[in-house]
Amino acid sequence: MSRTDPQLAELEQQIARTREALGQTVEELAAKVDVPARAKAKARETAARLREAQDHTRSRVTQAAAETRSRAEEAAAQTRTRATQAASRLRPGGASEPTPTVPLSVESGSHRARLGPAASSSSRRVPPPAVAGATAALIVAAAIVAARRARRA
Repeated sequence: MSRTDPQLAELEQQIARTREALGQTVEELAAKVDVPARAKAKARETAARLREAQDHTRSRVTQAAAETRSRAEEAAAQTRTRATQAASRLRPGGASEPTPTVPLSVESGSHRARLGPAASSSSRRVPPPAVAGATAALIVAAAIVAARRARRA
């Protein structure tokens, strides 16, 4: 029986390996059949991926908002400077050149009266284009700041 003992031992080892492989196969099949567990695992993966995307988007938005805020503050400062300069030029005695005036229509455009800067308080002065642009930029910047403050509140 010396021949059967080694053959028997090898057969027993082969049976043990087969049982182990069969056990692993059964576990894999059970995992595939366990739909609720697979759904939960997939939900966890998706939630983690969405949280990561949310964090990335939040950081991008925060950075863009900071850059926009910085640009708006810079534009507002430039607009204030330009408006101050323009206002000093428009003040009586502060301008080196005479201020242009707009002809006023008396009756539906049939009669026009030209008034000088000191004629009356009803005369309208035409601001230089830079002042008009600076004023518009200041209004836009103020609207942006107000909208952001409203969102935060």
